[in-house]
Amino acid sequence: MNKVTALVSRSRSIGGGDNQRMRIMYTPTNRSGPEYEIEADRHGNYAIKLNGKVIRRVSALAHYLGKPRWGSRKLEADAIEDAKRDIEAFNAHAA
Repeated sequence: MNKVTALVSRSRSIGGGDNQRMRIMYTPTNRSGPEYEIEADRHGNYAIKLNGKVIRRVSALAHYLGKPRWGSRKLEADAIEDAKRDIEAFNAHAA
């Protein structure tokens, strides 16, 4: 069973803009291996880190019809789920 620990890190950027990110620690299923850190923002961008080093960074589409200007929690949650799938695929390939 996988283990997820949520570490919520919210910060404001300079200039009044809102740069919110969610950080979680994730351990893949069926593995007692390393714990990955996932950082996602409300625009759908995410980064996967292992031991503090970025091993994968994904940027969402910059513009599309109907994209929320300030992002959304759904985009953030979808980015986290995508990152989890990437980790699982990486571990399945490495095994």
